[in-house]
Amino acid sequence: MIKKIWQPKKEITQALSERGEKQLFRLGVIIDVLYALMIYKLFTLMPNPEIDHFGREELYSVLTESYLNYTVIIIGLVLVILYWGMSNLQFGNLKRTNSTHSTLSILQIFSLMLYIYFVRLDTQFGGEVILMQMQSLFLAVAGFLSVWSWHYALKNNLVSDAPSKLEKESMYIQLMPEPIVSVLTFPLAWFGPGIWTLGWLLLIPVGWGLKKYRHRIKFLALKKEEDNKVQEK
Repeated sequence: MIKKIWQPKKEITQALSERGEKQLFRLGVIIDVLYALMIYKLFTLMPNPEIDHFGREELYSVLTESYLNYTVIIIGLVLVILYWGMSNLQFGNLKRTNSTHSTLSILQIFSLMLYIYFVRLDTQFGGEVILMQMQSLFLAVAGFLSVWSWHYALKNNLVSDAPSKLEKESMYIQLMPEPIVSVLTFPLAWFGPGIWTLGWLLLIPVGWGLKKYRHRIKFLALKKEEDNKVQEK
């Protein structure tokens, strides 16, 4: 007869907690540096006379004919900044990290770097469906990895006690607009770069709708709390 051996959950010792705090600081520094490099890389995708070999005579035509490239770059800049804000939102309430959480965070950044790679290809071979779909895909992957890392942090006691239970649960809703819109834009690539680009404007109604939903949840939670206080009296 084989006895089942139960292994208790690993105890969070002071040494382990201290290592996790220092690892969180180092992870935050690495992530901020990578975000800065991605933003810089987006600006380097702008037409350059030395690289793209155009002179004063072609300047006007280059600026007017490359409007879709500019749009893709601007969208990329906005989205990277939004994802950086999401990262700050999560890291602001973490008290430490561990190997698994750090791996999820790095994978998210790697997905965004792959997104930047396909943005670069899109500026060179504009209008290719596969390039637009890859941008949507890796932005969606990055977004859902962000949700996963927050879920993991909650389940493994990596989040501080400062946020309330409602605030911790509401974080899921705050992290969802970008990956949801990324999924919605994936099929829009079949209708051309114009429609696909306009599809990113869905961030406005989706973000607004989820914000209203989050406020509704908070209202119901507060109302329930007040009703409980009345019943106790």
